[in-house]
Amino acid sequence: MDIAVEELAAGITKVVLRGRFDTTGAVLVELPFNKIITEKSRIMVDLSAVSFLASYAIRVLLVGAKIINGRGGKLVILCPDNNVAKVLRTAGMDALIPVLQTESAATAVLTS
Repeated sequence: MDIAVEELAAGITKVVLRGRFDTTGAVLVELPFNKIITEKSRIMVDLSAVSFLASYAIRVLLVGAKIINGRGGKLVILCPDNNVAKVLRTAGMDALIPVLQTESAATAVLTS
């Protein structure tokens, strides 16, 4: 599991995750992800290069969303592939965190 961070316009931080977001991957990215969550207020999590999503990964995303929402910030999920999108829907994540298919849609939600 790889994590990369890009600073976009309008104070948006894009967190790009690549690989299998399984238990091992979640352990690898949890600390750097939580550091970003505590420092930034508009976060786009790009899952377009994630091929698998485990329950621990869902927990990492939910905890991050809870922390950032408590600070008055926003977190959105961008471009999950079909399998990842299905897992997010099945877990009810799309009711808690906006799941968007395009970067422009994600940007619009984060800047509204």
